Amino acid sequence: MTRLLRLLTRSDRHTGVLLAGPSGVGKTRLANDALVVLANSYRVVRVMVTWPDEDMPQSSMAKITRTGRTDVVSVPAHELLQALRPTGNSRQDTVLFVDDAHLLEPAMASLILDLARQQAAYLLLIVNTDAPLPAAITALWKDDLLHRMELGPLDEVSTRRLAASLVGDGLARSAATYLAQLSDGNPLLLRELVRAAAQQGLFAPSPGGWTLPDQVPLSVPLSELITRKIRDLEPEARDALELVVLAEPVPLDLLERLVPAPTLLHLENQDLLHVEASRVHASEPPKAIVRLSHQLVGHVIRQTMPVLRCRAHLRVWIAAYSDRTEGSDAETLRITNWRLEVGDSVSTEELLHAAHRAAAANDLAMALRFTAAAWHQQPSSRTAAAHALALISLADFDAATTVLDAAETACAEQCPELQAARARGFLLQGRFDRAEDIIAGLTGSQGRLFHGMASYFQGNFNRTLQFCGPLIDNPADEHYLEAVIFQMAALLHAGHPADALALYEGIVPRDGIDAHPFHADCLELVHAATLAALGRLKEAAALLAHAYDRAVADRHLRIDAQYGLALSAVLLEHGRPRQACELSTFHPGYQVGWEQWHTKAQLLTTLANASVGRPGKADLPQPVDSSINACHHIALAWTAFLSGERNHAAALLTRAADTGQERGGHGDVAVICHEMARLGLADHTQPYWDTIVQGPYLQARLDYAKSIVNADIRLLRRTAETFVQAGAELFAAEAYAELSRLHRRSNQDRAATAASHHAQSLASRCEGATTPALLLLESLAPLSLREREMMLLVAQGLSDREIAERLTLSVRTVGNHLYRIYRKIGVTSRRELQRAVPTNRGSSASDGPI
Repeated sequence: MTRLLRLLTRSDRHTGVLLAGPSGVGKTRLANDALVVLANSYRVVRVMVTWPDEDMPQSSMAKITRTGRTDVVSVPAHELLQALRPTGNSRQDTVLFVDDAHLLEPAMASLILDLARQQAAYLLLIVNTDAPLPAAITALWKDDLLHRMELGPLDEVSTRRLAASLVGDGLARSAATYLAQLSDGNPLLLRELVRAAAQQGLFAPSPGGWTLPDQVPLSVPLSELITRKIRDLEPEARDALELVVLAEPVPLDLLERLVPAPTLLHLENQDLLHVEASRVHASEPPKAIVRLSHQLVGHVIRQTMPVLRCRAHLRVWIAAYSDRTEGSDAETLRITNWRLEVGDSVSTEELLHAAHRAAAANDLAMALRFTAAAWHQQPSSRTAAAHALALISLADFDAATTVLDAAETACAEQCPELQAARARGFLLQGRFDRAEDIIAGLTGSQGRLFHGMASYFQGNFNRTLQFCGPLIDNPADEHYLEAVIFQMAALLHAGHPADALALYEGIVPRDGIDAHPFHADCLELVHAATLAALGRLKEAAALLAHAYDRAVADRHLRIDAQYGLALSAVLLEHGRPRQACELSTFHPGYQVGWEQWHTKAQLLTTLANASVGRPGKADLPQPVDSSINACHHIALAWTAFLSGERNHAAALLTRAADTGQERGGHGDVAVICHEMARLGLADHTQPYWDTIVQGPYLQARLDYAKSIVNADIRLLRRTAETFVQAGAELFAAEAYAELSRLHRRSNQDRAATAASHHAQSLASRCEGATTPALLLLESLAPLSLREREMMLLVAQGLSDREIAERLTLSVRTVGNHLYRIYRKIGVTSRRELQRAVPTNRGSSASDGPI
């Protein structure tokens, strides 16, 4: 909405906005929300298509709502010009809103075009891109009179989030995912599906929330709409549509071999199919593929298709794809899946091979289907371990335990494959004692790997390097690639990102199945984290954003959230707290039950909120020995600091730094020292200044505290420049703010002003960040640390007495501090002081709510 408001009223070149999109994506809702805000400052004129009388043709009416009045006046269209007559030479303070502008009669459309040319009012028009537009409405954006703003369907994750909110956040992940697939990103359709499911009593309680059966919850209107679309199809067209339903997206050249061109053309004309260009790889030319125009139609057809008819169609596809010589791995997986569905014999070896390939392609749901079939077809320790790992990859730990128990009972002995799978489950659940008991019995390279993994998950990076080091020296070892991943991760915590990058670039490629271990999807995540630790934040963000978008588009559960969380951490360092919070805030449709993962999501959300001056929730879990120990203590410290518990914040960060030094987390120590300085606790960092880290970026995070304690202007300026080069704009803004204060104390007013301008420019891009260093940059009399701390508490709405209790001061002392703050920044009251805190500085149009 922020972007819409800005385009509508702050553009010198355009007269308004044309909001375009398909039906049901929320155009009218967005416009109405914007008009509620505009009504405080503008007169709003609403034009709607109406049918005033049965004997009268379609016409348009205008409803005028005047600011400060509750009455609504309706006028015929021919009086609209009179109603909007300008009061002077400039554009008047009126917003003309036209919903369903694509339905306007030509005369009215031409009238609105004239109004735009005359700039008689700000125009906000809504059009449906599924319908033809009047020539005059098209001219509005083609002649560059209005800014055209496209509003499309929601992406997969946003749709799951909306589905969860419609059911009060008590929705199970499976149900949220199913509803998202049914609605295909259409909010109106999603609402109707949820309403129909509730009315029909389809939601069922489960430990993970409300679930849905495998059926489409259709309301009467939706059922009638779908029936009307497909009931009059000829048998040939119906057959062709069913073929696409079972196999979309379908290569157009392959479909044209199976279906006559006139039949495909008919289905396209009926808005049942559409053709689009797609690339498997960026280097390849685009290929035409065919998709359904309406996913819900496909779900209904698939659900109601008779079994024998479905099997016949699938056999057609199996034969068609099997004849292709250029088939990809993805097509091979589809054929295997179809062979299972039609009941063809698929060997256990083929199923396990396909499961590995599916997992390597991040399609964990398909991998689970293949391992389930292999386990059912040939129960053994090997198939049980594969199936259990597939279940663990999707966090279904209870089902994995059931499979492992059944296999151990059948084998009548403890098999290393089964024990290794069980140990993985315990590690990912944070049940380290149980995992250690099992790992003690594992031998050879497998034992080394699991000892290294367990050490990493428990935050002991020295031991991880000790165990994984020998494995990465032997590329022929079956655990080589996974050992590389954990070695790189441990090197990052140890402050050696250059070594981690060299290890990544020196990976020896290996052919065959074993090149894709359980954690192979983490390789690019660790690579991105390495780039970030080297101060290449923009590269890391671009890599993760591309992987995240791909995972969302391909509906790869767990993988999407995994990349989203990693991207959130990089965006937070980049100085984008709102975007980071959007990605780290989990919900029932966007989470998997890996314990440390969920805890880190809570911590990143807390830190994003803290960056805009909002204290975190009091129910954060208490720290345990883990790989996220540093992040955990930093989040708790920010929460404590914003609540006035400065000493507690210092104790938390000191404890984390000591632990980091003890366990080889020297990179974590550098980060912790930087966070201490950001909170005004730089004096506590002196014992850690000799920590050795690689790269100018990590060194700058360590030097930031040192430069503040020593009032070293030259070192602080170099640190600020390093942050700018790294793309850490919030860190750079804070460094220039502190540099300005140092210059001011040295009576170097010109240098202080220049540094302050640098800080303000950088902070303007940081989505409203309000950290202690950024408070009141423009103030000529710098605030002390205690005064900045007190301002943050005032901004939270605390009274003098509440502040006194938080800071262990007398009420009178608080009053004296506030009086000095008033004089320094030129305000006279608490309300003015609250307004002075820059909580909304630099918020962008794309900002999401925090």
